[in-house]
Amino acid sequence: MLLPLILITMICLLSSCVYTDNQKSKDLKINQYEVFGKVYETMSSSEGYLEIGVASWYGKKFHGNLTASGEIYDMSLMTAAHKALPLPTLVKVTNLENGKRTLVKVNDRGPFHDDRLIDLSYAAALELGFLENGLTTVVVEAIKETAFVNTDKLKDGQEKNYIQVGAFKTKIAAKKLSNKLSSLLSDTISVRVIPPLENSDLHKVWVGPLTEEKQKLYVLKIISDKGFEGPLYIKE
Repeated sequence: MLLPLILITMICLLSSCVYTDNQKSKDLKINQYEVFGKVYETMSSSEGYLEIGVASWYGKKFHGNLTASGEIYDMSLMTAAHKALPLPTLVKVTNLENGKRTLVKVNDRGPFHDDRLIDLSYAAALELGFLENGLTTVVVEAIKETAFVNTDKLKDGQEKNYIQVGAFKTKIAAKKLSNKLSSLLSDTISVRVIPPLENSDLHKVWVGPLTEEKQKLYVLKIISDKGFEGPLYIKE
């Protein structure tokens, strides 16, 4: 009789553990999630985010797996995992050990190590030059995005998206930047000067329209590499 009694006691204990975990999950707030028994909180906005920390990378082992954003992880794309930033968020990552920098889209959660700030895709780690070392110290800075209401739609129903690189009091200064950007970017990417709108005296330099994510990342990478600060991603 002793053995059945022990088995019944163990089953009750195990059931009690499961119930406790479920109760914990129910107590989580909408901006919280739990991994390995630890609760993490997500940010409501990425505006102004800038942090220094350790970066790692993940590759073939996770290739093809589902990310927290619902996208499939592709080790050849410029993506990253972060514990708290909103999904998706565009960030500029600078490797402090060699000065290399690149733009990536945060679309996953992690890395779940207290000593690490961001987990980069294989492609991003290759771009930043730390594949062999596995870890490096980086600066992670969110790229500001802003909504632009009065934008026309493309013929096929797609929205027009632009990256604003600068705004100037004079048309001459705006045109100078426009010409410089045109020489740096592919011929398929348009650069134009937007004249001052109502209640504004600024001539703005826009790159676009950009209809694909890879176009946006390409333009942001060029802008970042050439030292342009504070680009705005303008979308309808």
